[in-house]
Amino acid sequence: MKQISCSEKSGSAQTLFTRNFSLVCFANLCTCMAGYSIMPVLPLYLMDELHCPKTVMGVAMAVFPLMALLFRPFSGLIADRFNRRHVLILSTLVCVVCFPLCLAATGVFLFMLVRLLHGVAFSSMTTSQATIAVDFMPEGRIGTGIGFFSSTVSLGMIFGPMLGLFVADTFSYAAAFWVPSGFALAGAVFQILLRSGKQHIAVRKKLTPDMFFMKKGLYALSALLIVAFMQGMITNYVSVLAREHDLAEYASLYFLLMGLGLMISRLFSGYVSDHGFMGQLICLAELFTLGGVLLLSCTTSPTVFVLCGALLGVSMGSLTPSFQTILVRLAEKRIPAFPAAQKGLQYALLDKKNAERGSVSVIVSKARGEFAEAVLSAEKYARYLALLEGGAR
Repeated sequence: MKQISCSEKSGSAQTLFTRNFSLVCFANLCTCMAGYSIMPVLPLYLMDELHCPKTVMGVAMAVFPLMALLFRPFSGLIADRFNRRHVLILSTLVCVVCFPLCLAATGVFLFMLVRLLHGVAFSSMTTSQATIAVDFMPEGRIGTGIGFFSSTVSLGMIFGPMLGLFVADTFSYAAAFWVPSGFALAGAVFQILLRSGKQHIAVRKKLTPDMFFMKKGLYALSALLIVAFMQGMITNYVSVLAREHDLAEYASLYFLLMGLGLMISRLFSGYVSDHGFMGQLICLAELFTLGGVLLLSCTTSPTVFVLCGALLGVSMGSLTPSFQTILVRLAEKRIPAFPAAQKGLQYALLDKKNAERGSVSVIVSKARGEFAEAVLSAEKYARYLALLEGGAR
């Protein structure tokens, strides 16, 4: 399942920042900026321009993450059975078109149809892009490569919402939709410049339920879904809350501190979990999350408001990788018939927030190692574990 040419791999056995890897990182940064920049603008646009009732807004906002979630397993199968690079470019171009189509929608129903298509394209794009990124990482530097690739998501998470709110407030809602479309188009250009060899198409086998579901992970998954549900509501509607409490000018700073909190939590949560304190970490993070949510809902102080962003970023950023680590440890280490299908299922766990992350806020072990479980094929993941064990000795 390697998509990188043999000549390039042999020529730069331990060189991480090859042309292809750099391009896919830039592409991921652009697509993440596109997704996160529109995230806090959408509820305000629905209220101000489409005059959407608050009772309907939740449904309109839920269409995108719901479709991304449902399509995750199939996006993995598509990435395995067809040319990943072509799938990636096509799905990104669909995302480019969906932003102005949302702007052109004259009613909430048409808006929801566009977001439905956007969710499908987003699911396919993120799964294919992460798979291709791993293909361009040398085996000896997979951990470092994953860290750099995932950092592009964090950068999009930090600066995207700030940019989106700034453009909407300074210029117009129309500009707030065209800017992410431009970022997505830039990502498509970087993807087109990628050079890849032949992709070995996986042998098509009959689909079985165990390819998609793991029964023994049901309890951990249920707990993760509760956290994801809460985090999704906060991230989607904090801009509306800020407006109601006369704190709209501080919403950008809230997202900045929340993104920084998420980055910081990824550094220590994996370390703490690896040293046997996962249960304590989860309980403490849940208490801080509960306190942060209650404080956020009633405060009118700008200082408390932005500090809640940092607190919730750290606490919820610790919960997600901890629950995912539990699921990874429960999963059997076996080589699947369709490796990207299981990657798609790992990303399905990340369709929280509003699925714009999506995308790739994943497990951290040895500072960031268990991200590999989410994006590597089982064969490459086994080699990665061997490298970690060798380093430990």
